[in-house]
Amino acid sequence: MKHYKNTPGTQENSGKVQQQHFPCGQCGADLEYSPGMRNLGCEYCGHENPIIDKPVAIKEYNFSSALEALARAERHPIDSTQVIKCPNCAAAFELKTDQHAGDCPFCDTPVVVSTEHVRLFQPKSLLPFIITEQDARNAFDSWISNLWFAPSALKDKHKRDEKLLGIYVPYWTYDSHTDSIYHGKRGTVYYERRMVTQTVNGRARRRAVNVPRIRWTPASGRVRQFFDDILVGATRALPRRILDSIQPWDLQNLVSYNEAYLSGFQSEIYQVDLDEGFQQARMLMDQTIRQAVRRDIGGDQQQINSLNTHYSDTTFKHVLLPVWSAAFRYQDKTYRFVINGRTGRTQGERPYSKIKIGLLAITIVAGLAGMAYYLETSGALEQMMYQFDTGSYNYYYR
Repeated sequence: MKHYKNTPGTQENSGKVQQQHFPCGQCGADLEYSPGMRNLGCEYCGHENPIIDKPVAIKEYNFSSALEALARAERHPIDSTQVIKCPNCAAAFELKTDQHAGDCPFCDTPVVVSTEHVRLFQPKSLLPFIITEQDARNAFDSWISNLWFAPSALKDKHKRDEKLLGIYVPYWTYDSHTDSIYHGKRGTVYYERRMVTQTVNGRARRRAVNVPRIRWTPASGRVRQFFDDILVGATRALPRRILDSIQPWDLQNLVSYNEAYLSGFQSEIYQVDLDEGFQQARMLMDQTIRQAVRRDIGGDQQQINSLNTHYSDTTFKHVLLPVWSAAFRYQDKTYRFVINGRTGRTQGERPYSKIKIGLLAITIVAGLAGMAYYLETSGALEQMMYQFDTGSYNYYYR
């Protein structure tokens, strides 16, 4: 795919869909965003046009008001058709319904279209790519080479056929104040001294041991917290588990949305709605709230019997974050991986070598068998068992 620039671009309307591309001012070829740079470059004549970021503060939007707008929009469905007229060759083509940046399939011209006719909420900010395609490929090769039990053929870059794709992935961020009221129990550990009977070398022996007990007392209270930029992926194209694993993101460096940064890349439209995303955010917040409640209860152990949380002053942002993504095939199965377009952090699905795992298992079993034989024949095992049975122990459970 290709990239978009921030110097004067051309806009056209095909039906209701507004589209934009960025021709070179010198040779007329399409300009593409250069990762890590604040400019659009021409791969033919080398001309560069600077991207001028809009001096607009990154805003948070009221969550409740947005849900009301969403309810009104559902009564008047938004047109999801995206028939694009290429600004270069005039061919008509349909952009995938989950994308708003891509290339003309006839002449490869990069085009960015507005999302206002297919989604109620448009992205207002983004993190531009810093990691180049070559950097991403190097990060992937490093990740592959450090995988334990990976098939040897997989580590041979010449035998892989993956094609890296730069994608701006949609995310929601949520801010919220929480007020949580809880009821539970505080557990305090204490010990009782008891005499127990043990059998040692066929003989019964009495000995004293400390037995842990827990004293439970009622506990209740409230905890208040503020959550800032709880991040939830708004795509269904990539597994949430993989996307979460390439965090963190430097959200403090968000810039105002600018089509120029998209030129030459794909960009997805959100597939996870605003309210569904907030439900996922609440699950993430609940984990932190429960940790805070346990700290507030105190003691050695805690039980939470009930927990009611009220969310207030909730706001959100719709942002685009840069990801390099690809898939490779190994033994007729496809494995996906993603690379953080800001840091190069790489995670993904991977195959395992059954041969390497089998050899390791055989080695471990052989080693354990050899150790057991030595302990038994040397008398060391009997000595260890005797020391274990006659030793003194204290018990403590958390």
